[in-house]
Amino acid sequence: MNYKVIAGILILLSIITIAVVMSQSENRTDISKIDPPDSQEKESPVEVLPPPDPAEEVLASLSLEEKIGQLFILGFQESMDSDSLRSLIEEKKMGGFILFQRNYRNIDTLIQLNQQLHAWNKDNPVPLLISIDEEGGTVSRLPSGATKFPEARLLGNINEENLTFQVGEVIGKELSALGINLNFAPVMDVVSSKNNRLLYPRSYSGNPETVSRHGMRFIQGLQQQGVIGVPKHFPGHGDTQVDSHGGMPKIMVDRDTLLRRELVPFKASIEGGAEMIMAGHLAFPIIDEQSLPATRSRILLQELLRKELGFNGIIVTDDLEMKGYTDKNISIEEAALQSFDAGIDLFVICHTEDLQMRVYNSLKEKAADGTISEERLNASVLRIIRLKQKYDLSHYMYEDPEKIKAKVGTEAHKKILQEVRNRGKSSPGS
Repeated sequence: MNYKVIAGILILLSIITIAVVMSQSENRTDISKIDPPDSQEKESPVEVLPPPDPAEEVLASLSLEEKIGQLFILGFQESMDSDSLRSLIEEKKMGGFILFQRNYRNIDTLIQLNQQLHAWNKDNPVPLLISIDEEGGTVSRLPSGATKFPEARLLGNINEENLTFQVGEVIGKELSALGINLNFAPVMDVVSSKNNRLLYPRSYSGNPETVSRHGMRFIQGLQQQGVIGVPKHFPGHGDTQVDSHGGMPKIMVDRDTLLRRELVPFKASIEGGAEMIMAGHLAFPIIDEQSLPATRSRILLQELLRKELGFNGIIVTDDLEMKGYTDKNISIEEAALQSFDAGIDLFVICHTEDLQMRVYNSLKEKAADGTISEERLNASVLRIIRLKQKYDLSHYMYEDPEKIKAKVGTEAHKKILQEVRNRGKSSPGS
């Protein structure tokens, strides 16, 4: 065979072999780059669920009747027997109570009452709100032996914010010691005229900034001691001589005036951490042409308080038995439904059992037939549960009454009271 032919064949075979090897190399899979079949699953982070919301869990456990009960803070007469009072807690699951001096004779009986109320509520997953009006001065409900401060106007005249904080702190300490976790104070109305006899002494000042600073410091003093402070009476009861206990004031101011005067303290309280605001039975016809009291006005509660001022806490009514709340054209049942639709979360009814039951039964019926939606009802009840869990006093039933009494009317508290009195004598306006 010709050597040239053989050499050519060998060269051709070599070329073919090299081409085949290169082709196989290109197609060969690099197994080092392949993940094991389940490696993707193994390396994926485990989904971490958020912890359960205690308030949501409690809400889910409540019946419709129990939810409706949470919307109420009730007063009761001294003549109410213990079985009837107990049934309000154990059967109707009422959310709380407001106490007056008719309900106790002294510190001992106040302690006994509040320990009994908490004891009756021990099987309820939702704690009670036990409330009082303890502003100082003319509006003071604490019994003899407690530290009772002068009116807010004196603190405004002294104009020492830290002293106002100390007053709130002392009141908070004594209220908490006595089993009370909600104080319907301070008054944050801007009151310039002494002709407003109802509120002039109860208001810190006619200056919005002064009212803001002192009102917020008072609330912070209460909160530090485990007591909820409630600025009142939204949107502002200052520019009127009409007492809403006897009729509905109509305050003729426009929105701009309201924003730069009456609403300044409420805005400051929201920014400062207020968790509940009391709406007053006050109409502002220029702003709400229906002349509805704030406690029934969507414009004042939803557009102004919720949206414009950004308040997300609880909106509570002043006492529904005040004459400013209803008139001859509307029943209390209709008015309460209108209030709830407007944005009220919590109803205060201070005196009459018949009225209390009428409003309770009416709202229960409206929730049962769908007039009040489950979503709307849950929104209010959830706000209430969250606040109650924060200020829970359920343990109070186990406290030693003698140790409780030792926290009330102490020498340290009396010293602060004396400082207020001494400085008040030389303050402007005294």
